[in-house]
Amino acid sequence: MAPKRKSNPPPPYSALDLPKMLEVFEQNGFEAKQYHIDEFQRKLHKTGYPDLNDFDWHSFPQQFVDLVMSNFKTHITKVVLNQTSSNETTTKLLVELHDGHRVESVIMRHETGRTTLCVSSQVGCQMGCTFCATGTMGIIGNLSAGEILEQLVHADRVKKIRNIVFMGMGEPLNNFENVKAAVTAMVNTKQFGLAFGHVTVSTVGVTPKIRRLTAEMPFVNLALSLHAPNQEMRSAIVPAAKAYKIEGLIEALDDHMKTPLRRGKAEGGEVSNSKKKVRKAMIQYTMLEGPTATFECAHQLGKLCEKKNIIVNLIPYNTTDVKDKFQCPSMEHIEAFQKIVMGYGLYVFIRKTMGEDIAGACGQLVLQKEEEEKKELDVEDAGIGKNIGGGGEEKVAKKMGKRRKGRGKEKSGEGLE
Repeated sequence: MAPKRKSNPPPPYSALDLPKMLEVFEQNGFEAKQYHIDEFQRKLHKTGYPDLNDFDWHSFPQQFVDLVMSNFKTHITKVVLNQTSSNETTTKLLVELHDGHRVESVIMRHETGRTTLCVSSQVGCQMGCTFCATGTMGIIGNLSAGEILEQLVHADRVKKIRNIVFMGMGEPLNNFENVKAAVTAMVNTKQFGLAFGHVTVSTVGVTPKIRRLTAEMPFVNLALSLHAPNQEMRSAIVPAAKAYKIEGLIEALDDHMKTPLRRGKAEGGEVSNSKKKVRKAMIQYTMLEGPTATFECAHQLGKLCEKKNIIVNLIPYNTTDVKDKFQCPSMEHIEAFQKIVMGYGLYVFIRKTMGEDIAGACGQLVLQKEEEEKKELDVEDAGIGKNIGGGGEEKVAKKMGKRRKGRGKEKSGEGLE
């Protein structure tokens, strides 16, 4: 088993990690001016995150320069494998952290032209979903805010990213502070400047932390990995679900999307609800033949979600090497399931599988290093950041209308605009 990560590692830290930078300044009795902090992050982003030895320091105080240079690096992670699916819609990046642990992030290219990055927030995951490959790893440790943000920097160099989804390795809400800091930087106009509605946090469902997310980050989209329509079934396939009742989760999800966006500054970004746009949260539901894909389950799911600000995203099960063997229902069965749920007045999409041939699809993210070493084929043998694969084009259906309109259509990626 891989060793656990240290909760307080020594420097160098990521220069993108603003909370850590402020902590270092405070520990050294240096009160940096907000202007210099903002200017450093702005210039770092504008110049493409160069090595700090090549950074233009002329407008910064000497103590600021000394503390940053001695405690931070622009990159404390590196891409050790860049693998693209055969149809070129998906690229999986294997990212090595400063301590040698590795995480995966996935770039998804959509027919509309937008590009989504699926980021990891932890090494492994403690939620233990029985059908998910990442759950087999257990929890090894949290990523820092800088390590999360560096995934975006690496991905931007492959393809400019428009949307972020926290649907990679780990449970984001179990790494709340670092995820919050990363999201804040993503929407900060002095840093990455992403639109508020283009960031989605996905959770297996920790009700108190969903409530906290609503209070502290009301501008992010929220997705709940539900996967079953009742408490008994959900507890069987999502062990962490035993602690939180399904009705409470749905209520918290609905309340999050009803929350008005407060006007005012939010760490460098303007939070506004002037357009009064009705937001919808997402329910992610993995279709497992037998356990969760029966038509009875479809009716239960429809009743659970009706009259809520919710979109249902049906995910065809992607084969993973887990103890409990599951199968994916036929597409005809999934479409019939979809039709039943739509009958309750809900928007229901079937997620288009992307990246399955490179184990980059939903539920497939798990590190293969130990197994590959046994075969004497470590990923490093492929070359640092080497690009593997390619060819073909993605075909994505148009967005469906309400109820029966567009029955059976698929939607790629995360499903939220």
